[in-house]
Amino acid sequence: MSRLLLATALAMLLVLAAVGPGGRVVPRGRCDGRFAMPPVVAIARRIESWLPSLRTIRDAELVAGLTVTLIVGLLLPPLLLAGPIGLGAEAVRRERKATSTRQRALTDALPEMIDQLGLAVGAGLTLPVALASVRRWQDGPIRELIDETIARLDAGASLVDSLTHLGHGLPDNARRPVTVIIAATRDGAPLGQSLARAADEARQSRRREAEVRARRLPVLMLLPLVLCVLPAFVLLTLVPLVVGSLDGLAITDGFPEP
Repeated sequence: MSRLLLATALAMLLVLAAVGPGGRVVPRGRCDGRFAMPPVVAIARRIESWLPSLRTIRDAELVAGLTVTLIVGLLLPPLLLAGPIGLGAEAVRRERKATSTRQRALTDALPEMIDQLGLAVGAGLTLPVALASVRRWQDGPIRELIDETIARLDAGASLVDSLTHLGHGLPDNARRPVTVIIAATRDGAPLGQSLARAADEARQSRRREAEVRARRLPVLMLLPLVLCVLPAFVLLTLVPLVVGSLDGLAITDGFPEP
């Protein structure tokens, strides 16, 4: 009982150390002269420098995880590392999911964006002006990349360097179309034909990515199949047959009575 009280008191101190004025959790990235950085925040920022994916964990989740870890660690010391390991695994999972979602959105939106560029260039616009006009029809990560490209152009960067930066922001399987546009811009080839070719390349990349995701589906289904479907099949079909056959068996004594 004394250990439980001690764990509760330490957990309350941890929570109070992690909150700022007004009882609100202080954001981990905030530190100004009005109040000192809480100890938990300082520790979290140091850990984030080692594992950047921890930035996906909200402050309230971090405080709750550390509090539960402290209580469980005092009651069951072998489980002291369960909380940090769980928070780290969740942070990595969120970062990978966000990266995968972003890359999929870029791969899916690239062909239509290049088609719109081709229409704008065919109407007589230059490529930088066409990028600015196409921007309003985009959303999500592809719009952010176009905004960065336009900002680099406004800052005085060359068109080739800006397009190269745009290609670096795309997934590896979707950079080929931008490479075609860069080659046409550098060599002076007809931009309309190059944009049409780049759009075809982007569609092929999107199709290949969809095929890769489709081929991964049977592998992802293997785990629930082995853990759920096969045991249920054995329990519902084989076990009743074995039990019924055992009921019909009788063990007799092979030695006659004297």
